[in-house]
Amino acid sequence: MRIRFSVLIAATLTTGLAACSGGQAGVGGKPVEYAKDGTFTFTLPSDPGVVDPYRNIASLGEMGSLAYDPLINVTPEGEIVSGLAEKWQADEKTATFTLRSGVTCSDGTPLTASNVVKAFDYLKDPKNQSPLYGLLVPTTPFTATADDAARTVRVEMKTPFALLLQTLGRVPVICPKGVADPTLLEKSSAGTGPFVLSEIVRGDHYTFTLRKGYAWGPGGVRNDVPGTPAKIVAKVVPNETTAANLLLSGEVNMALVAGADRDRLAARKLPHFDVSATLGELWFNQRDGRPGTDQQVRRALTAALDLDELARVSTSGKGKRADGLVANDSQPCAADTVTGLLPATDPGQAAALLDQAGWSTGANGARAKNGKPLKLDLHYSTNDGEGNIAAAELVAQKWKALGVEVKLTGDDLNALNRAMFETGDFDAYWAGFKLNLPHQIVPFATGGTPPQGQNFVGIKNAAYEKLVAQADRTAGEAGCKLWNDAEKALFQSADVVPVSESEVPYFLNKAEARTEGWLQLPIPTSIRVLR
Repeated sequence: MRIRFSVLIAATLTTGLAACSGGQAGVGGKPVEYAKDGTFTFTLPSDPGVVDPYRNIASLGEMGSLAYDPLINVTPEGEIVSGLAEKWQADEKTATFTLRSGVTCSDGTPLTASNVVKAFDYLKDPKNQSPLYGLLVPTTPFTATADDAARTVRVEMKTPFALLLQTLGRVPVICPKGVADPTLLEKSSAGTGPFVLSEIVRGDHYTFTLRKGYAWGPGGVRNDVPGTPAKIVAKVVPNETTAANLLLSGEVNMALVAGADRDRLAARKLPHFDVSATLGELWFNQRDGRPGTDQQVRRALTAALDLDELARVSTSGKGKRADGLVANDSQPCAADTVTGLLPATDPGQAAALLDQAGWSTGANGARAKNGKPLKLDLHYSTNDGEGNIAAAELVAQKWKALGVEVKLTGDDLNALNRAMFETGDFDAYWAGFKLNLPHQIVPFATGGTPPQGQNFVGIKNAAYEKLVAQADRTAGEAGCKLWNDAEKALFQSADVVPVSESEVPYFLNKAEARTEGWLQLPIPTSIRVLR
């Protein structure tokens, strides 16, 4: 099965940072007028390709929450409220969820506890290669059992896992037909959510239609309140300036605009909500035969860079230096895990480290080892805004000054997925994993390389592996210290270099919405279209 992953995932699971800032309700003292049976249109930076949240995190983040519900939800204020489950209790060893009565799938069939267990069993099997495994589904062995009469799902962990509620509780539940035959999800949805995927025009748009009778949104909210759109259209608009223009003209109601165009949208006083995000990180490919297998090379390439400068460039001057792999400062283990661990900016030291690693400079200024030139294929995401593209170009410039031959390769989300999780054909990746719980980085820094695992750069860091194994089963402050120490182990070896983080703005026009910062969409039942 082909795995799809997007570094545009924003997975705040325990807290909700970003509420709508400056909503249009009552602007100028005028009462809000909601549209009846309106259409809410938002932009996508690229076509996600596969609309299956168990195979493609890009579609989960960009559209999946419209059609699929989790067992529990989190409000913008950070409160855990009901979803498919009306009651729940959890500790480090067990969790029990009691489903709401009357929940149905989009085809009208009732959702049972057994259906939820089948979804969990599918996801926890590594053979199915879901990117949710390790992100929302613990790699710690567990069993899930159902009591359909009592409507309960019980999860029992083989060993303690400290974030049980915040992970399995947030898994989007696919209904039985979609679990049994994932090919159905290539052209339709099979969930319990407030909208149903009704049309796909590849490369152009995806249309979702309102479900009738939906009454199990966050905290039991319905989807029939005034202003709720009859349709939601996800329109593919790769160019951010074009997205901004469509937003200003009223042709779309929401767009992510993080680059230079955000200033003119702010000047027009368009409301927006913000999501904390790590925008820039360097990942060095450590698979056999790659220069990045040598820690001295990784530290040299890092020392050649001015990370403060890169942070300014990648965020277009709107962000700051990243102080860890998790951008959300309100996440439970927030701490500065970076300061003092990464090599300081020193091109001279960078050159000395490459010399020590055997990469000497020839008469032409190029570096080589045993007659083999030092070549690096540096990839970057073209969907993360103009600032990140400029930052990747700056990285290439600094490495070239060091005598490295650099090929710069821009990838859309589909090409990114192929490079990371299929071919592995790159030497370094400039990207941002927008994750908001520390355990979510584990699948990408431990285990086998694709297709045996998701460790796409082949990191082998014994100290990190030991610490995360302990952190997984340790709750509270003691667990947070272990998670933070684990991150530090990655930075000490220059396995990953976090560079920048920022508040990413989603602008609105003739619409209202709220977010808890988890995925890229606002809370579906909060979306309102204005007249």
